[in-house]
Amino acid sequence: MSQTIRVAVSLPQPVAEAVDELAERRGESRSYFIASLLRRVASAKSDREISAEIDALFSDPAIAAEQKETAESFLRISPWHTEKR
Repeated sequence: MSQTIRVAVSLPQPVAEAVDELAERRGESRSYFIASLLRRVASAKSDREISAEIDALFSDPAIAAEQKETAESFLRISPWHTEKR
């Protein structure tokens, strides 16, 4: 279990009210709701970095061609694929 650290944050009243409303709708405490939002923001950077690496990989013409060929092969054998070529 991870350690919990108490942090004080000042929010404008309209923001605090919106946070409270959203947390209540989700059945979560304010603290849990804010922590989950911060976790998502922190992981979004990692997600962007991973996406950038994948984009760089697939920008290689040889890899892109291989992936396209593989996808087309799967489509040809797919029982759900009805498009005629």
